[in-house]
Amino acid sequence: MIIFEYIKLIYYLIHPRSIFIKGFSSAIGDSLLLSSVLPHVRKKYPDKKIIVKTSKPELFLNNPYPDWVTSRHIKTTKKFIRPKYHIWPDKTESVYLQMMQYFGFNFEGTPEIYLSEKEINSVREEFDFDYIAVCPTGKQGFCGNRKEWGFDKFQKVVNSFPQIKFVQIGLENDTLLDNVIDRRGKNIRYPGAIIKNSLFFFGLEGGLMHIAKAVGKRAVIIYGGVILEESTGYQENINITNKIYCSPCYNSDKKIGDCEHMTCMKEITHEVVIENIAILLKKIGSKKYLN
Repeated sequence: MIIFEYIKLIYYLIHPRSIFIKGFSSAIGDSLLLSSVLPHVRKKYPDKKIIVKTSKPELFLNNPYPDWVTSRHIKTTKKFIRPKYHIWPDKTESVYLQMMQYFGFNFEGTPEIYLSEKEINSVREEFDFDYIAVCPTGKQGFCGNRKEWGFDKFQKVVNSFPQIKFVQIGLENDTLLDNVIDRRGKNIRYPGAIIKNSLFFFGLEGGLMHIAKAVGKRAVIIYGGVILEESTGYQENINITNKIYCSPCYNSDKKIGDCEHMTCMKEITHEVVIENIAILLKKIGSKKYLN
């Protein structure tokens, strides 16, 4: 199987009409954002062979636009297009527009995951009740603790809605909240189906926020002040921000590590988040879960 994939890779590398679109990091969000450009690239180049090179090929299963998706790699050639974005403290242009501009488009794209009916129905049968998908932790390697709101505050929010169930998704070694249904450590398509069947997603700015958008679900996202909402936010979500004197501090071009004071996150109280979750419950017609 591996040998066959490399033969196929060589074939497309020498094919005169092939285009390789390559992710520039292994992060879920960065890989998924490649899906936002595919429909428009396909329309622009209907006769080209479009190959997606990504560390997360499962995100592109059932996607009708690429001719092939692979995690295999031999070398980078002129056929490779590696769309990138920049998030700087003084840059407000959205990452979605920046990705599209690599291909000459002056509008934002939308990430998409093509879940099968089997994937959706399987989760629907497993959870035949209303619930909120939640993940209380985020990726810390590149920006340290700066995107973290606090596990204890997530727990207070969960405890404030005893009449509704929460399903926790995320990494297997994430700390488990009390009074939730545990579905950590699963293949990323499964959490995508969980979010798809949920009322909405509740979590931090990052990969699962993009997953929620890709499956057509709204979200309550805690931003704090590390990244501007204008850079990565989705308008249909409730994005809870707190821009302070040092905000924003994120720089996508370099590792920035931990923040000593975390004021922008600490100033966002669990009461404020509870209020915003209640607002979204009302908007989607789920008032019965409010006291």
